[in-house]
Amino acid sequence: MFQALSMTDKPDNDLSLELQFLPDWVTDDAGVNKYSGHSGEDRQSGGRRGGGHEGRHPPQGGDRGDRRPQRGRQKKDFRDKGRPRGDRHDAPRDKRGGKPKRPQVPQLDVRVDFVPDTKGVESIAKEIRLTGRAYPLFQIALLVLDRPARFTVNLRVIKKPGGEIAQRLYACKLDDTVWLTQEQALRHALDRHFDRFYSTNKIEVDVPKGNFMFVAQCGVTNEYLGPPNHHDYQNKLVSFHAERLPRMPFEKFKSRIRILKEEEAINAWLEQSKWKTEYAALAVDEEIIFNNQEEVEAHFRLTHLAEAVEEVQTHSLSGTAAKELRDPRALAEYMRDQWHRQKHFPMQVATHLSKIFSGMGLQFFKKDKKVTHVSVAKPNYLDVEVEPVSDGIRKVIQLIEATPNCTRRQILENLGGLEHVEPKEGEDPPPMPEQTEKQKQLISDIHWLIHQGHVLEFSNGIIETAKKSRKQAEAETGAKAEDKEISKVEEAADEKSAVISQAVKPALKMEETATKEPKE
Repeated sequence: MFQALSMTDKPDNDLSLELQFLPDWVTDDAGVNKYSGHSGEDRQSGGRRGGGHEGRHPPQGGDRGDRRPQRGRQKKDFRDKGRPRGDRHDAPRDKRGGKPKRPQVPQLDVRVDFVPDTKGVESIAKEIRLTGRAYPLFQIALLVLDRPARFTVNLRVIKKPGGEIAQRLYACKLDDTVWLTQEQALRHALDRHFDRFYSTNKIEVDVPKGNFMFVAQCGVTNEYLGPPNHHDYQNKLVSFHAERLPRMPFEKFKSRIRILKEEEAINAWLEQSKWKTEYAALAVDEEIIFNNQEEVEAHFRLTHLAEAVEEVQTHSLSGTAAKELRDPRALAEYMRDQWHRQKHFPMQVATHLSKIFSGMGLQFFKKDKKVTHVSVAKPNYLDVEVEPVSDGIRKVIQLIEATPNCTRRQILENLGGLEHVEPKEGEDPPPMPEQTEKQKQLISDIHWLIHQGHVLEFSNGIIETAKKSRKQAEAETGAKAEDKEISKVEEAADEKSAVISQAVKPALKMEETATKEPKE
């Protein structure tokens, strides 16, 4: 049901290793948001999900009337994997890519929630703290969905406005499986756990008497049903169909019956008829014998149904159990469809990851206000022209700001004396040689800058300095405006002082002259 990526010998839920092998779109520009145009509702809840042309390019070839009529199609069974190609149903194909479209899936009024495994998320958090790199949150969500061991599927019923449950859920308490109806759960309990409640015994009886010239055989199971002229033949057909082939229409079952005239077939039926199957109830006070499965089922409903089946409002399945689910088929297909929706836009899983990461002390930020990243620290702008920092820190910051798409290797080459080696096209950079003391100090400075949020290192290896936050920019703008107002006030005060000085200057001169005249 769910796809999976190949892994090494690491545990299935360990994600830390795969963070080092992210797909191409992550190792490109960390600021490009592949979900920027996604509203989360671009798939219709039922019917033609993804089959319409709303929001897409119109079909080529003119009006719908100009298009060739489509051939009749059959609904593809999702369990086709492993079958010969000739046995697979032909699914409708996408005109543009030529790939088969997924068949329409019946929608259930059941809420499906994919919850990441906490241990797997802890391994990611450990890797982020160790490397200091910032990773796209949605990419981590996709890595979670890629392997069933990394998540749990929680099912929850949906209640209508009046409080009525839209789609009921039933759990078989004998093996913790989930079903859509009580009847499905009962059939499953009887089929899988029959020996827990009843024993099956074969006893020898007298063979039917008479001269039999032919015998009927089931075309599905190849079991003998007896001669059509036998007095109990019709009852045998009804009981056999109910016990062995209840999902097949009775008329279709009858059409598959073969009539055999060979002596070997008649003798085989006579040998089969020598034995009768009886069923005995277990774990009961008195011995109870049943002649057929209808009597067994009636007893099970009356005696054991409550201890085997219960109605639930929530139910949890491991991702592995969800992957292997085949029945009920409607629920299996619905959960697979919900998984595909999450792979298309993993908002639900990303929300769970955000809560878990926050509880582990990690931080979140948006690269260029587009792609949400998780890291050890939020961006924290450092003004090396104002803040007292070491000369080494200042040089690292200045080099990063002056170098487009700066990397650690470039820092070590420019400031640490590492020999520059031009990598060949399509090849990774050569391995780092043994570090000198100067290079170790540079690595230590970079580590400190990253964990303080002054420098950001993304999953593609690109390093950038943290930009001013909006508050810092507003505060700086406000400070500049305040300084400007103060300057204006000071200039006005200076001008006023000059005017006053010019006005009182003659009076002061006269007073000075009078002081110098001799007294009589």
